[in-house]
Amino acid sequence: MKEQIAKLMYVWIVNCFSLLSKRLPVKKRLVYLMSFPKNENGFLKNFMEQSPNIEVVLLYDENCKEEAKAFEKMGAKTYLLTSTIPFLKRAVNELMQAKVIVCDNYFPLLAGFYPKKKTTIIQLWHANGAIKRFGLEDPTAMKRSFLDRKRFKQVYKRFDEYIVGSEYMGKVFQKSYGATEKQIIPIGYPRSDVYFNEEDIESKRTHFYEIYPHLKNKKIILYAPTYRENSNAGYPLDIPLMFKELGNSYAVLMKKHPKSLEHIVVDGYKDFFYADLDDFKTEELMTVAECLITDYSSVPFDFTLLENAKKIIFYWYDQEDYEKQTGIQNGFIEYVPGEIVHTMEEVVSVIKSENDNEKMFNKFNQKWNTYNDGWAKYRLVNYIQKKISGSEARGVLK
Repeated sequence: MKEQIAKLMYVWIVNCFSLLSKRLPVKKRLVYLMSFPKNENGFLKNFMEQSPNIEVVLLYDENCKEEAKAFEKMGAKTYLLTSTIPFLKRAVNELMQAKVIVCDNYFPLLAGFYPKKKTTIIQLWHANGAIKRFGLEDPTAMKRSFLDRKRFKQVYKRFDEYIVGSEYMGKVFQKSYGATEKQIIPIGYPRSDVYFNEEDIESKRTHFYEIYPHLKNKKIILYAPTYRENSNAGYPLDIPLMFKELGNSYAVLMKKHPKSLEHIVVDGYKDFFYADLDDFKTEELMTVAECLITDYSSVPFDFTLLENAKKIIFYWYDQEDYEKQTGIQNGFIEYVPGEIVHTMEEVVSVIKSENDNEKMFNKFNQKWNTYNDGWAKYRLVNYIQKKISGSEARGVLK
């Protein structure tokens, strides 16, 4: 009960500040609500360079503090997202005067926020696609209290537009957030541009092999599982079995979800299994891997864009329970770009097989990466520039 009262008070306070700020004029201002580092992938930097007359404000989570420092040096105003009253007052004032607000996630702050008609709130999601259900389709959300569900829907209603890389992802938002077809803007995700930049990809590979030169002639497997909020069971990889079956010609890299705090320790396989890779982003590790093992993460939507990508294994060891608790997008199994397996023996068998998933990848990308072509951030810069000032930016378009 105390928790519900605290949430109601939070929404009420934001609502009050919104009403008190109604008289403030809308400015040429972009506010970015950031919870995932690198998700904007150069869009914001490019926008600031080409739009010196437009004010940029960043409201960021703790894990994005390095990005915040960089944008602050470029001239953006930055605020760490907190629940304190002084912060909420400042944040709401900034939001109420913004012409465009960009979000990369669900933000409770928006439940109590009442924007002006001149303001457009754009959802720039933190993944190119979706395997698991979320929003209105998430079974766990539907088990929450009436007040929680009401607050969720209040946030969803704040989004005016959704940037997507495919019509199919647009349909996901129509089901998950109640979006309409008119709200879907298919211009591609800036976060996907890096997978088309060969110079940047080669630079990432070079950097990795400078630190791990002994892995250059090995076949690299990347294990990148999704985030599990309530899981204490550890990770289900049988490293001794993999080493026994695959031997020294392979190496396994494990990249935890950015929000996972669990520490991984596997003794005795230091030249085979690498879990201490916090200095590397997932996108960097994908450039050296030929095989990806994942569960319900959105990583496959990125991996299929890389030329070095040969195979994806969906290790759904808990598929039955996961479908009940979180759920999988309807129809995903019909076009899954790889093999779905449930045991470690099956994982090893698929790794050792001669088959790759190239044809599956092509079909998958046509469906999910339709507008992800390496030029998305430039299109987004122009799109938002036009919304704010009525003129196009000077960036490259394609």
